[in-house]
Amino acid sequence: MTTRRTSRGTSRATSGRTSRRRAATRRTTTPGGGRTAYRRRSTPKVATTVGSALGLLVVTLLTSMSWPQRLGLVALVLVAGLAWVLWSHRAEIRAAADQAADAPASPSPPTPADAPASERDR
Repeated sequence: MTTRRTSRGTSRATSGRTSRRRAATRRTTTPGGGRTAYRRRSTPKVATTVGSALGLLVVTLLTSMSWPQRLGLVALVLVAGLAWVLWSHRAEIRAAADQAADAPASPSPPTPADAPASERDR
């Protein structure tokens, strides 16, 4: 019998034969009421590692900044996000503006100056 260290750091006795570990299976409910199973990857891929590294850099950067710098960075991100949204939907915005310009203007209610002379003298 051999002793094998588990992921929690504790030791566990195993038999002479080794068993293969299986990935944990999770079940999710689909909108139609059906259930589907998916497996989590056993090893993280490159995107996960790069994302973790970038997250660590962002947190380090934010904790070393002063509050005015943090607020300025948030404002910069918001302005850049708004600019990107407007730029990506510019064709839709232009089409709506052209449609509004081509539509006939709704008639305005008559003003007292537009009323006939007999009604103004009353």
